[in-house]
Amino acid sequence: MSLLQTLLEKMEKGVPAGEFAKELCWRDFEEFTAEIFSENSFAVLKNVRFGAERRRYEIDVVAFQRPRVMLVDCKHWSMRTGKSSGIKDAAARQLLRAHHFEGKLIKIIPEAAEWGRALIIPAIVTLHQEAVTEHNGVFVIPVFKLNQFIEEARSGIFDAKEITLASPKGFQG
Repeated sequence: MSLLQTLLEKMEKGVPAGEFAKELCWRDFEEFTAEIFSENSFAVLKNVRFGAERRRYEIDVVAFQRPRVMLVDCKHWSMRTGKSSGIKDAAARQLLRAHHFEGKLIKIIPEAAEWGRALIIPAIVTLHQEAVTEHNGVFVIPVFKLNQFIEEARSGIFDAKEITLASPKGFQG
């Protein structure tokens, strides 16, 4: 049984979704986030590792549906005093990973070579139940607003950065 199915069953029994998510370990939280994207017809890659400029990077969840590529860092944090600076730091690191991911896009998602263009959307998914926010082009999304964010992303309102893929060889890195 998937984590998403387990959550739905618990919600039917009256367990608040937020309580269930807090019980997940960080690895299950990443899996839960990936399942939400899968249920929304995105192809999903988990724990994507790549190198750039002599450094190693990892993105927890890469979810893609032509032409959008969501790069997701999962933070199993609830918000409390002092966490806003942690989120800003995490957003800065996610933006750096997104920047380096651009050069590896075709290698990581070979079918993107056929797209002609890609829209990179860096994001952090958290446990806290606030509004969706943005820090320097990185969206911070409470997990229980992720479905809504995905629908809004499909409409194009979060298309942060477009990459032209007319010459895929330049992206093979």
